[in-house]
Amino acid sequence: MISFFLPGIPRPTQTGSVIRPGGGKRAFPVYRNTEWASYCRLMAVNYMRAAKRNHLTGPVELCLTFYLPRPKKPKCPWPVTRPDLGNLEKKLSDAWNGILWVDDSQIVRMTLEKRYATACTPVGLKVYVEETDVP
Repeated sequence: MISFFLPGIPRPTQTGSVIRPGGGKRAFPVYRNTEWASYCRLMAVNYMRAAKRNHLTGPVELCLTFYLPRPKKPKCPWPVTRPDLGNLEKKLSDAWNGILWVDDSQIVRMTLEKRYATACTPVGLKVYVEETDVP
């Protein structure tokens, strides 16, 4: 089992425009806000080195809980506003390839959640990864 917390404001990775080098047929998406994914990758490397752990090789279950800043007057106890969960997770599974697991194709179950930060849980990302034997 691998479990750690990444402090900082979670940022969504959004697909911006698409570029076509030389006007060719192949198109490559341009991603915005990739700094958060790079930070998460670096922190995962530091965690794995400090824990003297190797990446997981079997089927993996991934749980990510994003703790977002609470507005002064939230309309709902849950953060039902932007950013959406898909964009928050988008580049993270790829960023952790070779660090937490060999390849993100090993992820067989994923749980995503976003919550408001509290006094007990600061703004950031809680990561929980475990090898699993899902039938």
